[in-house]
Amino acid sequence: MTIEAVVFDMDGVVVDSEDYWREETANILAEAVPDADVDPAEVVGINVYDQYELLQEAGHDLAVDREGYFDLYNRHASDLYTEKAALTDGFHDLLADVEARGLPVGLVTSSFPSWVEMVFERFELDPYFDVVVTAGGEDVPGKPEPDLYELAAQRLGVDPTAMLVVEDSEHGVAAASRAGAHVVGYSHGASADMDHSEADAVATSPAEFRERVLARLD
Repeated sequence: MTIEAVVFDMDGVVVDSEDYWREETANILAEAVPDADVDPAEVVGINVYDQYELLQEAGHDLAVDREGYFDLYNRHASDLYTEKAALTDGFHDLLADVEARGLPVGLVTSSFPSWVEMVFERFELDPYFDVVVTAGGEDVPGKPEPDLYELAAQRLGVDPTAMLVVEDSEHGVAAASRAGAHVVGYSHGASADMDHSEADAVATSPAEFRERVLARLD
């Protein structure tokens, strides 16, 4: 299948933020579920509201309501995206390479629209992206379900099987794979110990990440 569009996850792919989020998530879970030891890896890559529902379904006694759980995340987002998280090395160059091949570019993320805006403004990314799909802005199931990627394909005007997707989390890889996309798993930092077996290829560094993407496009 010829690749007709390239789609990136945000946290851990566009920006190196997953290590920060994993630390913050551990603190958030300790506050939200004080009577249970919940591994942050269980919720990495999943929309905040879906996390809350998963914790409820698991029978945990939550100390905050649904909006309170979001607020715990949201109060950390500004500092993380405007100060701490760095753009993945060589990402602007990779976007230029994709643009030179005449392919549209999309973003599919479990983050919220306001968080994406912070990242796009700080790193001047808006001109490169044709479609942005956020779990917080769509009324469809989030990752690991395939719906967000299917929606991105629809808006990009391509079949899901014609998309190349880069994802770092286990849930994100599963979502893109289930949509039928060609998936490059980016295994590094907080995601290095996750299961990337559903990916078609795996990269472990920014240089290899770029190499894997361009090799599939060519």
